[in-house]
Formats: sequence, structure tokens, C-alpha cells
Amino acid sequence: MASRPPSSYVIWEQEIVEGACALSGLKGYAEDWKLLYGEPVADAFPGKASFSMNPDYPHDIALTDSLYNIDMLIVASAALRGVIEAEAPAQVEYVPVPIYNHKKRAIQEPYALVHPIDPVDCLVLDACKPTYGKIQKTEIDRVKKLVIDEARIPADRLLFRPKGYVRVILVHRRLADKIDAAGLTGMRWVELHHHPEV
Repeated sequence: MASRPPSSYVIWEQEIVEGACALSGLKGYAEDWKLLYGEPVADAFPGKASFSMNPDYPHDIALTDSLYNIDMLIVASAALRGVIEAEAPAQVEYVPVPIYNHKKRAIQEPYALVHPIDPVDCLVLDACKPTYGKIQKTEIDRVKKLVIDEARIPADRLLFRPKGYVRVILVHRRLADKIDAAGLTGMRWVELHHHPEV
């Protein structure tokens, strides 16, 4: 039986890098749920919103290009942002956000949220076998496996969250390869199951 070619998309996952800082949750933004649900925020993002290095890991201070965080967001260095922007993915916002170190001082290196908006309706729900949330009945908590229909993804959507399943960010393999080629750190790619009829 011939094996299926790999999907054109991979899952963006955070990589835990030894000695690298991890962030506590985003503070100073009451509508932070918009970041998961793909609502535009760039025009109304508060200046007081910020991240801090997690005090539970006081000796972890190194900076990766994608900072590990508990909010399932892409907190990107200038280099990572530049690689992504150069590929011009549609429906992605870049929102500068300060990072405070363990001494409560803002670090000098600029970081920004790379925020995909307008989730893409691409899940093959029957194949995913989703479990829905108890509160948000239309939102998926987990899937048995992640199966997408690539035919439903516009060609310019290189970085996005699937509609209804906000816990993951998908990235086109072409963009992932560019990020790897630049030697950037803090993320890893996980293969997914794609729709066999695509």
C-alpha cells in the first residue's frame, strides 16, 4: 500500500529549550481571548499589556526566537517576525509586546505577537473525532487526530488556526522550511494527518 505524501502543513509547537526563559501569562489585556479566537487586536491592543519571565524558573534567562508561553501564542523575535513577514502570509497581525525579565525590567530586544486572525474552516470533523468543550459547545477541546482538507485552505494562508480548534496553529511547510533555514529557535514542527482524498 503506497504511503500518502506528507501534508503541506505542519503544526507549530513550542520547543522547550534548556536555559531559555518561559513566560507567565499575558497581563494587562482583558480581552486576551481574542488572541486565541482569531479576532483582530492590533488597533486596540493596550500599551500596558506585557509578558514577564516566569518566576518559577529564575535561572532561565536565555531568549529564543519564539518564547515559550502558557497562552499558546507566538511571541516572536525580530528575526522570526522578519522571516514570517517576508513570506507575506494573509490574515496575520504583528503586535509589539514588551517582555519583562526576572528583575522586572523590560528587555531591550523587540518581541511581537504573531497573531493569525480569521480561522480557516478546514477540519475534516468526522476523521478528527473531536471532543467539544463543556462551556463553549462549538469549540473543540481535543481531537483523536488532526485531519485537514487542504482544498479548503486558501493558498495565501501560510499561518492560521483551524476554525473551532483554537489550541493549534498550522503553518505551511514552505514557511516552516524558511524558519528552519534561518536557524531560528523555540519552535518545532509536528506532522499531521491530512485528508486522504486531497
